[in-house]
Amino acid sequence: MKYYAIKDETHKVIVESWEEAQSVIKECKGPKYKSFSIKEEAIAYLEDRPFSDGVTEPKAYIDGSFNSKTSVYGFGAILIIDNKEYTFKKGYEEIDEYTENRNVAGEIKAAGFIINYAYKKGIKRLHIFFDYQGIESWYTKAWKANTKIAIEYQKFSDLMNGKIEVVFHKVKSHTNNEYNDKVDRLAKEAVGM
Repeated sequence: MKYYAIKDETHKVIVESWEEAQSVIKECKGPKYKSFSIKEEAIAYLEDRPFSDGVTEPKAYIDGSFNSKTSVYGFGAILIIDNKEYTFKKGYEEIDEYTENRNVAGEIKAAGFIINYAYKKGIKRLHIFFDYQGIESWYTKAWKANTKIAIEYQKFSDLMNGKIEVVFHKVKSHTNNEYNDKVDRLAKEAVGM
């Protein structure tokens, strides 16, 4: 389901169809509007405040990117522990066996990096927010791994099994999720975009 949040000086409205949204937009002067998959995110947008995911345990937001001009893939990640943020970004400039996987290589590298980093910091349970389904589905083996990087990611999952519990949360990309937008920017910076 989609939620459309529309606001101007006199309106603050959430509707559930684009047709309804268009009708409200026509009544507004200088409207601002966005669509969301989570109603609470739409409410936060109308109230001009960041959306809280409600998770108080250690959590991370990750994203990958690929620069098609330079063939650099990379990632951005933010780890949040006790309200303290640790920010990471890395680009892989050497063309290697993962380059052909483009941004997916960056997504997987981000997940592996942040899980390993959290484990080394002594974290027993980590929530990961991601926008590419393979991050969860390959780790949990819901998807069959057909590429070298996905196969290695599944082996990494086996290695981490029993050492750290990973709780996955899918977020829709480019939907005004503050941290997802931040890691998207970090990933783009990492690949020179």
